[in-house]
Amino acid sequence: MRSVPRLIVYFPLLLALGLSLSACVARLAPNYDKAIADGLVTASQQLMTHFAATSSGTAASSFAQRDATYSSIIGSLDALALQAKSRPTPKSSVGNKVNEYLAKRGITISDTGDVPSAVALEQISITLTKMRDVDKKQGVTAFEVAAFKGQVVIYLDQALTYENFLEREGL
Repeated sequence: MRSVPRLIVYFPLLLALGLSLSACVARLAPNYDKAIADGLVTASQQLMTHFAATSSGTAASSFAQRDATYSSIIGSLDALALQAKSRPTPKSSVGNKVNEYLAKRGITISDTGDVPSAVALEQISITLTKMRDVDKKQGVTAFEVAAFKGQVVIYLDQALTYENFLEREGL
């Protein structure tokens, strides 16, 4: 009697192993969260509206009219940053390739495992807080508004790009 080739004997085992391994997906980034993406869109609209309203400069004497707007936007940004940070971020060697792609788009990846959109949101909050403090103390010139806006747009682009990447990749 002829012996059965080993491959045929082990085929069911190899098939089961292959199927179980294919179900394992390495996570490279936190899960996409529609609430964060929607919050980013809303925050960007609020920010651009605020910059448009202050684009010709402001006077410290009228700061009280803008104080609630600053507080609302800064609070929203801080809440979004907290939400973005709270998503678990897995560690993976394959993640380096994702980081390289994002770095080409200008998104700085921290070695501490920080979520890029959370870091960007924190930077936007810091920038808008500085603008608020200057506005309260002495008002802001049109040039200063443009400078603050330019800084915010850079970080906002990074946050939106990262969150859109998560959605597009189905992460």
